[in-house]
Amino acid sequence: MKRGGEFVVLSILKDGIRGALPTEAQEELRDLRIEVPLEHWHRVVKHVRSDRKLVGGILLDFARTKDALPAAIARDSLYHGLQNVVGEASIALLEEGLLALTLPEKRGRTTGEHAIQR
Repeated sequence: MKRGGEFVVLSILKDGIRGALPTEAQEELRDLRIEVPLEHWHRVVKHVRSDRKLVGGILLDFARTKDALPAAIARDSLYHGLQNVVGEASIALLEEGLLALTLPEKRGRTTGEHAIQR
């Protein structure tokens, strides 16, 4: 994770895909870069473990290379890596004070749920 202004930047490291994927897939994914604004990070965190298609749609809004994202989301190994990175990035953002855990307003949500706010 790199923090550039008010964004969380997700990308695939070249070393992370070398040898793990066919050459054509490596070429397709090497330019994948997603810049998620902090105010939208909670949407990624909320759905990354439960709804792959929804997360793909959310990330598509922020991907620079839109053609490469579906291939990354479709590959189990890359998606599981994304899930781990989202968790680690969220912890880092919490530690830096850029995000905070709060109880949500009562709008039909069950008690005990937590929300991530910027």
